[in-house]
Amino acid sequence: MKQIIMCIFVVGCSNFLSDKVEASCTYSTDVLGNTHYRCNTGESGTIKTDVLGTSRDSRTGVTWKTDVLGTVRASNGTTYRTDVLGNVRSSTGVTYRTDVLGNIRGTDGTVCSTDVLGKMTCR
Repeated sequence: MKQIIMCIFVVGCSNFLSDKVEASCTYSTDVLGNTHYRCNTGESGTIKTDVLGTSRDSRTGVTWKTDVLGTVRASNGTTYRTDVLGNVRSSTGVTYRTDVLGNIRGTDGTVCSTDVLGKMTCR
């Protein structure tokens, strides 16, 4: 489940980081549970979750909240839902699946992989 939540953050962030598909970003989570990201475009930020369960991106101001049905809703109007197969479906039409190697692959060509230290890189 943690990987799916991270996927949602990655997808949400990548929608605002760059219009270029070739942007590459690295994500890591600290001991407090905050996710820090840095991209090759020079942009960086932190995603923090408050006590009410709302996650906020420090750079863009976008927030994410899970409703009672399990749908994640972003403040920009995008929604993310996990289907019965474990795929994350975005209201933008992109579907994200975890492959046998543990990589997250989007139908838009996005690939995210996690190294042994837990750092996720998306390209």
